[in-house]
Amino acid sequence: MKKVAMKPKERISFYIEDLETLPGKLFDFGVMAIIFLACGVYVVSTYSYGQTITALIHYLELFIGTVFLLEYLLRMWVAKNRARHALRLYSIIDLLAIMPLFVFFADTQFLWFLRVLRVFKLLRYFELRYFFLGKTNEARLIVARIIFTISTIVFVFAGLILTVERGKNPGLSTFMDAVYFIVVTLTTVGFGDIVPVTQAGRAIIMLMIASGIIFIPWQVGILVRRLIATQGKVNAVCRECGLAHHEPDASHCKHCGTPIFQENPDA
Repeated sequence: MKKVAMKPKERISFYIEDLETLPGKLFDFGVMAIIFLACGVYVVSTYSYGQTITALIHYLELFIGTVFLLEYLLRMWVAKNRARHALRLYSIIDLLAIMPLFVFFADTQFLWFLRVLRVFKLLRYFELRYFFLGKTNEARLIVARIIFTISTIVFVFAGLILTVERGKNPGLSTFMDAVYFIVVTLTTVGFGDIVPVTQAGRAIIMLMIASGIIFIPWQVGILVRRLIATQGKVNAVCRECGLAHHEPDASHCKHCGTPIFQENPDA
């Protein structure tokens, strides 16, 4: 039977969502690499350098913003319902990620605020069973989400507190100062050597503490429920969807229906 060739738009749409073929993996790997580069450039940009490094950071920002813009336009172009696609959470995050391209004239603090939010683009890759381009089981994905939640809280709130306190608080002049402050505050150690001096800074810290109280126990609770649910089941991994735990007498995956093969301990 002759295969029906896909149109260019259909092919691009397939590769954007696909995580098994080489082009699909390369697309997602490329986007993730740019996201990590954006986070690194943001951290570096919070320090003072000479003209050469400052110019390099500027050009890297233009490159990153351009790549994010092309990705946003590509996803919008292949979307079946563009209005609905534009209102999706991931699309809104993508839009925020490209805004620094168009607001160079704005206050520097506002640019820093937008750049720190780019880390949320990684959320898309924590919603997939094919976690970071490779198959994984649900328990490992939940653990990865917990680590991502903690890391994101530290990164985002370190950036936000630095944005509003820098120049006003002598204890917060670099990104590492902000990370140190956020970590000791989030862990309730609170050495007291750094404290917020602005109303906005105090509000950010209260929001951070509330986020930690809500999101971290929530993710841990999901993991605990998952571990309890797998008690009495065998570790037979479905080669199709990656579901790892099944009933001892199961012959097919309860998630996707693919035949599974289990060793018989009585044989």
